[in-house]
Amino acid sequence: MSKTKIKLTIVGDHNVGKTSILNSFLDRPVFNTPTTLGIDFFTKTYHLNDYTIQMTLWDTAGSERFHSLTPAYTRGSNIIIVVYDLSTPRSNINYWLRKIETDRPNIVGILGNKTDITTVNNEDLQDILFPYSRQNWNIITGKCSSRDSKSVKNFFRQCIKQHLHQDLENPFKLPIISISEPKKKGRTCCT
Repeated sequence: MSKTKIKLTIVGDHNVGKTSILNSFLDRPVFNTPTTLGIDFFTKTYHLNDYTIQMTLWDTAGSERFHSLTPAYTRGSNIIIVVYDLSTPRSNINYWLRKIETDRPNIVGILGNKTDITTVNNEDLQDILFPYSRQNWNIITGKCSSRDSKSVKNFFRQCIKQHLHQDLENPFKLPIISISEPKKKGRTCCT
């Protein structure tokens, strides 16, 4: 059994269902979920194949007044999931992708929420994601309803599996550093 740690951060606009999605993944109630102020933090031990994964889950606030806090929590994330609302005509996916561009996580999940409500979002995800896929970002897209924990868990599982696969392909290797004694300089008048 291999043990590993994953930092997963979920971002998106206000009222798209980020907290409800995390609650669904954590088997918590998703109805009457209070608005996240600032940041919320959860842990979960997740078992997948031969792996025991200690997950830290960061839920960011979508309100514009908290956007300045987001980079502090997305930094160092292995997986960042951008959530958008399928029941609104326009999403803000580009904004969030630009916001996480410097963090460059292993996996970026683009998750449309609220499939249980009439879908009016007709944006072409391929057009939005094209510049990022050209930069070899590992992007996984999906749609779910936070009220359907099966669809949420399937998406998270897909992201985690892809991250583990990526980790096995590109294991982190420490650089070899040789340390030698500094050369002694000849005496000068000032030393």
